[in-house]
Amino acid sequence: MILPYLAAVLLFLATAYSAIVSFRQKPDGESAGPSRIFPDRTNRPARIFVGFAMLILVIGLGLRFGTNGRNSAPRSFRFLIPEGYRGWVRVEFDIPGMPPLPTEAGLIVIKIPPSGLLRTSSPEQYGWARDTYVFYSNASLQPISDSGPAKLIWGKINGEETGSSGKRKYEEFFVGSEQQYKDQIDQPKPKDSSRDSHSPAAIP
Repeated sequence: MILPYLAAVLLFLATAYSAIVSFRQKPDGESAGPSRIFPDRTNRPARIFVGFAMLILVIGLGLRFGTNGRNSAPRSFRFLIPEGYRGWVRVEFDIPGMPPLPTEAGLIVIKIPPSGLLRTSSPEQYGWARDTYVFYSNASLQPISDSGPAKLIWGKINGEETGSSGKRKYEEFFVGSEQQYKDQIDQPKPKDSSRDSHSPAAIP
């Protein structure tokens, strides 16, 4: 993520240097001393080098920001959570052999099983988006509030960890009241969920 900003700084410095060298003039009747940084006269190879450097930086920035724009396009998840579920929800991405996440009406649907843990072969998505949360049952769907007095979604994080099956990226959050969340945050969760097919556990 720092590369685009570093390239922008280098481009700015190269542009500023080129401008100073190009427009620097001696005061009338005076002779400025020689300088390694700001030479009295810029030779042709130096001008060509600066020009090519600026061109390469501009092209690199364009490609970098264009790629970032495609990769970080806003995405929205729709989390379907079993009705009455209370506890940690965890989604693990890039797991070989697991089914991909379906898309419905422009939303990526994540249907959480009763265990609270879902593994998918789909990659993790990045970018600003508005995720939604729904309790599901055999008969109905009920929206879950993630803000305000009725808030039931807490502690949402994205991370990466190394377990017995290698590195995995994940997204995790807690479903329940504020007090239930406070009671749970001090309790350790399994670092490697592959050891326990039911982790993270729901609150009884």
